[in-house]
Amino acid sequence: MTILNKLINPNFSIKSQAIGIVVTGVAIMMVMLSLLTSQTVNKQSRDLMLKNAFQITEGLAKQTVFPLLSGSEFNAKAAMEQVEGFQSVIAARLTKEDHSTFSLLGEIPKSLKQQNKSITKTQIVAETENYWLVASPISLQSEDNELEDEFAFSFETESNQKQAAEIIGYAEVYFSKSNLISAQKRITFTITLIGFSSVFALGVLLYFALVKLFKPLDSLASTMALAQQTTDHHFAEVSGAKELREMAKSYNQMMEVLEKHEESITKHRDQLEKEVEIRTKELVQARDSALTASRHKSEFMANMSHELRTPIQSILGYGELITEELEIEGNFELIDDMDKVTKNAQRLLVMINSLLDLAKIEAGKQDLNDIDLSIEKLANDLNDVIPPLAAKNNNQFNITNLAQQTHFISDKEKLEQVLINLLSNACKFTENGAVNLFIKTEHQHIYFEIQDTGIGLSQEQQDYIFEEFRQVDSGQSRKFSGTGLGLAISKKFIELMNGRIQVSSELGKGATFTVILPLKKQ
Repeated sequence: MTILNKLINPNFSIKSQAIGIVVTGVAIMMVMLSLLTSQTVNKQSRDLMLKNAFQITEGLAKQTVFPLLSGSEFNAKAAMEQVEGFQSVIAARLTKEDHSTFSLLGEIPKSLKQQNKSITKTQIVAETENYWLVASPISLQSEDNELEDEFAFSFETESNQKQAAEIIGYAEVYFSKSNLISAQKRITFTITLIGFSSVFALGVLLYFALVKLFKPLDSLASTMALAQQTTDHHFAEVSGAKELREMAKSYNQMMEVLEKHEESITKHRDQLEKEVEIRTKELVQARDSALTASRHKSEFMANMSHELRTPIQSILGYGELITEELEIEGNFELIDDMDKVTKNAQRLLVMINSLLDLAKIEAGKQDLNDIDLSIEKLANDLNDVIPPLAAKNNNQFNITNLAQQTHFISDKEKLEQVLINLLSNACKFTENGAVNLFIKTEHQHIYFEIQDTGIGLSQEQQDYIFEEFRQVDSGQSRKFSGTGLGLAISKKFIELMNGRIQVSSELGKGATFTVILPLKKQ
């Protein structure tokens, strides 16, 4: 499985993978075939040599019956000399029934000289890595052994002998395996050489055949790669096997479609560019017109606010004079009416001031006047202004100063306007409750946290509360008055001072506004 995974590697080309798989498969097949052939041939040669050894030993046993009976060692030697003439025969020995040596020709190892085992048929009585010792019984009456034609499963003869009257001795022949081993080595070498030669020849043939087979595919792949690099439409040559021709045709059709689409896209792009150019000019003109209109609006609001403040201030001044005259005359009924006129004039002046501030911010004419402020002095000033506002709705007002520093740099006028606006809103939207201001310093910033127990804000209201001219209580029947500019102007002032303002609230559970400013000018 590991070899297969290495051959089927996505980093290799299909040609390399195909050649590797085929050549590896052929090599494995040839190796297995060579091993099987070598084993079969070697086994057959071994069986054949053993068959000859058994025949030689049985022949010696037959020829030495009478020399053994007559005790003629000379005749026995003559028979043994004939056996010694056979190839691979090293020595021969005749023993009596009691396994004592009758005659010996040649040299037999000491470990094999005395065989006390009684046998009734020809067989191998001892075997080493390089030698065989084959023995056959010498009988007074015996028939020739009939060796089976198939000698693959046993190296012993099937002796279908009739009952012998008496075994008078044994014939032993000592055979060398050197010729067999040499023959087996030659056979193995020859088969291996033929196998490797066949694998090499077949591998070369397959290589050139597969290279030629995959050449159209390589050409198609090169064309695709060139098209990818140059982003041009290159067409492939239609050649090779049926499947490769179909692939090339499909690729060429795709290139034709892409070429047509690109022409269409180019025309559409040119048309879009012209339309975008026209629309851009129109948008630039609209932007310039909007900027001009916004500038004119801001200038108009600033001028009108300034012009409106003069008569309003005159009305307040004349109202105070009239009130003084009425107090002298003791006409208290008209004094109440004049107080109403004065209050409405003051409300109108507040609205005009808000519009003027918004106009200055939008026109970019709102400057900062940063000075060194005392936190304690700021808290005392707020404590003088806010309690009367809180008392209108029967609220309690408290200031808690937790600041670890005593001074910071900021615009006093704008900061007081923001804090007074937030605190007055908290007093306005809270009845019979509490409004608290917490002051603390942390991480080079000062925090003003305004908490109330009033009506609270929904999540939807929190999303638009800082927008211009948007009020929490909107509609014709609204309960709370105002222009909807206080929080918008407060947010712009705080951002102008490099700070930020946050709100956290739940409907019916009060609200918390937090103003965060740097302690030092940035």
